[in-house]
Amino acid sequence: MNKRKHNFNPGPATIPHVVLEEAAQSLLEYQGAGMSFAEMSHRSPQVMSVVEEASALVKRLYGLGADFEVIWMQGGASAQLAIAPMNLLDTNRSVAIVNTGFWANKAIKAAQELGRVVVPASSEITRFDHIPQGWHLPADVQYFHLVSNETIDGTQWQEYPDLAVPIVADMTSDFLTRPLPIEKFGLIFASAQKNFGIAGTTCVVIRKDLLEQRQARKIPTIFNYATHVAEHSLYHTAPTFAIYVALLALRWTQAQGGLEEMARRNAQKAALIYAEIDENPLFTGSVRAEDRSVMNACFRINRPELEQKFLDFAAQHDVVGIKGFPTVGGFRASMYNALPLESVQLLVDLMRDFAQQH
Repeated sequence: MNKRKHNFNPGPATIPHVVLEEAAQSLLEYQGAGMSFAEMSHRSPQVMSVVEEASALVKRLYGLGADFEVIWMQGGASAQLAIAPMNLLDTNRSVAIVNTGFWANKAIKAAQELGRVVVPASSEITRFDHIPQGWHLPADVQYFHLVSNETIDGTQWQEYPDLAVPIVADMTSDFLTRPLPIEKFGLIFASAQKNFGIAGTTCVVIRKDLLEQRQARKIPTIFNYATHVAEHSLYHTAPTFAIYVALLALRWTQAQGGLEEMARRNAQKAALIYAEIDENPLFTGSVRAEDRSVMNACFRINRPELEQKFLDFAAQHDVVGIKGFPTVGGFRASMYNALPLESVQLLVDLMRDFAQQH
């Protein structure tokens, strides 16, 4: 096997090597069954056991009680931007969304197709360089949607607001990275290509009382959360191998010390790169310090003509995936759970060396 790259891709992203090894073996043959896990019926005892264990591990890691359900769906987080309001938003009520960047914008547009949306605050005027504060919810708001971490713009909610309505959170890029004040949330969803597996499945955590609310809207059976809860995520053919890899990543997370340890490691990695961004005269951060993402460090080079040269310099040293999103530019270092501190240290060293050369 060739030497592994230092993978800063924003998603799909780096996966623990031990997870890849076990997944690779199970793709060929699963536990002496004479067939690949990917060949097994989604209603077989083996697959049903994997789904049950994966759900139980999510509950255990977050400390969820019996008032929450965990389900596994398809369509990624983008599908959930429509499915969530379809299930939770009454036709005569509104959803509030603070506009924090690219993914909040997508959530606003998706929800507007299904009902009323109010935007109590936005940081668009400053190119989404912070999380807005000091806003208030209108009286008719049914729930509040937020993007916990903006992968493209590089902001993150460091603390979640205290509200009289449930929070619905798109946590695709910081799911399983830190403990949560779970009592504030009614619904959490995250697609699995960043912190807990491969692309193909989305984990949805939902409070049971929200499932029991009567909605004026008729919800198609396939998009109804209650359908998937009742069928234990196996209403139709599930993305079985993606859920299996998610289970392996969940086991790895638990074995490493759980969410407290993930939060400690992630804070250490973020502190390392942000210190270099602040001290290095060649680079500038894109986000105000208090709202910087622990997952996605976004920054620019002060001499734009050197941008491609730095990307090439990094690639020569096996650092990949740091090019910023096309509409934003600059650089983005994505530092999810499985990315080792050593990779961040190498990137910091390269930033320092490059600055000395130029």
